[in-house]
Amino acid sequence: MSVNESLARNCYHPADDAHIELRQLLSDEQAALLEKVCPAGLFQRDANGRVKVHVEGCLECGCCRLIAGSNILQSWRYPPSGAGITLRFG
Repeated sequence: MSVNESLARNCYHPADDAHIELRQLLSDEQAALLEKVCPAGLFQRDANGRVKVHVEGCLECGCCRLIAGSNILQSWRYPPSGAGITLRFG
């Protein structure tokens, strides 16, 4: 099985609400930090420069929580039981 085939077996079970919430006003430096630190690329700026979070691809690694902290994130929590990413190895 190729790496791509193996990764395709991973799946995400969405929760009812987002487990990552950003503060309302972020500076350009804060937005750039989020874009840079997330290995899944969840944080992207829209045409107006506002940061959008696409939690569907979250790896739940906590990099954004550790690096950005409470200055940038309003809240970060693990998804409830039964939601979140399911990694399959093999």
